[in-house]
Formats: sequence, C-alpha cells, structure tokens
Amino acid sequence: MKKLTPKDYLKEAYPGSSICAKTVINWIKKGKLKGEQTPTGRWLVVIDEEQSTKINHMLKMLETSGV
Repeated sequence: MKKLTPKDYLKEAYPGSSICAKTVINWIKKGKLKGEQTPTGRWLVVIDEEQSTKINHMLKMLETSGV
C-alpha cells in the first residue's frame, strides 16, 4: 500500500494534465478514489501497489502508441 499527496498522485497517474489537487480531494470525499485524512487535516490518496503497477503499465502503453 502506498500513500500519496493529491499533488503527487496527479503527477503519477495524470502527468501533464490540468486536474488540480482539490479535484482529487473531491474524488476521495465522493468515494471515487480511496483516501484518508491525516490528524492534521491533510488528504492522502491510498493506492494498492497492484493498482499502481496497472496504472504505470497503461501509461506506458499510451506513451508508446502516440496517443
């Protein structure tokens, strides 16, 4: 299991997109994305290592296809 800040999650999952960190926090609050809030109020995206590997594989496929 890996925990990332919303900003780091965007860099990994959606590189170069215009999605902001607040959108990721809203996804967590709506249950579209797994996450948690720290005692200090910060939000973290919780990613299963298996899911992270799939995302990286899909990104590599997109990059090689020229999309």
